[in-house]
Amino acid sequence: MNMQPRAQLPKIPPFEFENWAVIALGGIPNKAQVGDQGIDGRIYPVAAMPKVGSAAFRPSQNGLKPALQTDLGFMDLWYPIQVKQKDRVGRPDIDSFEAVMVREERTKGFFVAFDYSQDALDEIGRFFKQTGKAIVALTVKEILDEQIAMKLV
Repeated sequence: MNMQPRAQLPKIPPFEFENWAVIALGGIPNKAQVGDQGIDGRIYPVAAMPKVGSAAFRPSQNGLKPALQTDLGFMDLWYPIQVKQKDRVGRPDIDSFEAVMVREERTKGFFVAFDYSQDALDEIGRFFKQTGKAIVALTVKEILDEQIAMKLV
């Protein structure tokens, strides 16, 4: 999708908006529009990939190829992304995402919206203090202005 002017983003179809936001974060969008259980996309950190030369790779005649093994544990390191095409996300939306993170046993998640209520931001802080799990609240403006690099770490 081409970059839409800020005024157009609230008007595009929800699934297209979700895909735009997830891809802009470097994530992989869910293919299903419904039944995603609160996860619109996933980010797989590059640091989770096995290093060439590790046990996950073995030499072959044509260079290095992934070893045939059932241990693909690195594929389990991912962070959920939730996208809401709302002017202001409230605490109930954050509560729902917290439930997703607990259910999926994730330590970090990303939430994208146009803005957040103070109650939502307070809940994100409370959730981190109580569980050690971080929710990174990103705004569409931050994504468009490419101000997200520090928050993705």
